[in-house]
Amino acid sequence: MNEFPVGVSLGESARGGAGEGCDPVYGEPQRAITGVKDVLLVASGKGGVGKSTVTVNLACALSEQGLKVGIVDADLYGPSIARMLGTGGGLEWNREGQSLPAVAHGIPAVSVANVLPPEAALVWKGPLVAQAVVQMFHQVAWPELDLLLVDLPPGTGDVQLTLLEQIPVTGAILVSTPQRLAMADAERGIALFHDLDIPVFGLIENMHSYICPCCGEEQPLFPRQGVEALARRRHVAYLGGIPLEPGAQRLADEGVPLLKGEPDAVASRAFRTLAGTVRDAVEREARSRLRDADEETRKAHQAFWERLMD
Repeated sequence: MNEFPVGVSLGESARGGAGEGCDPVYGEPQRAITGVKDVLLVASGKGGVGKSTVTVNLACALSEQGLKVGIVDADLYGPSIARMLGTGGGLEWNREGQSLPAVAHGIPAVSVANVLPPEAALVWKGPLVAQAVVQMFHQVAWPELDLLLVDLPPGTGDVQLTLLEQIPVTGAILVSTPQRLAMADAERGIALFHDLDIPVFGLIENMHSYICPCCGEEQPLFPRQGVEALARRRHVAYLGGIPLEPGAQRLADEGVPLLKGEPDAVASRAFRTLAGTVRDAVEREARSRLRDADEETRKAHQAFWERLMD
């Protein structure tokens, strides 16, 4: 019987119910992930907008710039990261009983696809999903990482709510295409993060143009300015557009990120620019958190001395 790499059974006990050993984790306090400095959510309101492609190539671009980056494929019902990285095999375990992330192209990653047959359907209810998601962070032997990217499923369901409750998140970026339906769903995602005080570093416009394979000219696929207008309306940054490359899908099916297979492609250059912007946003947020912590410490000291003098 296959098992999830962190001990959640995929046998009959998981079908239609929580099963043995999968008590809900709701309400537990947040715990930092051992060895991981920052956690960045890569989200979308709608499926099919290229979120996983952005996650993989952004990770590669950040790695090129000197950061130690990993990926959690939290899209349990539609995992794509293992295929895109070429890590479809099983995961190994260490002596402490933790699973070791699969590593490809210098990127350690964990996905439910590492232990399930490609045709298998995951039939899990909320409590089991919640436990599995948390264990992907805390029962995996992650190496020392500057940034852990989390490829979220579309929408605002159990996975998102569990993560935001259980995992200390640095911020989020959202991926959208210029279609109205995709932008409407992305706007709902922004609202969720704002409601829960999660910093939104910005919107990425994927497939904003098309690179002609014959002449190499960049041509628009959809009406322009829609995603930029959404970013302005919701007061978040527009992080730029990623063109659709003809070879990107072929490389993804071969387990090779575009950045590795076609490093000089227009989209590869766009991912490198995006990586610099994201890195700067994460660093700014880290400095802001440090200032806030210093201010809280100062206030605590001041309150202590005021009580002492009373």
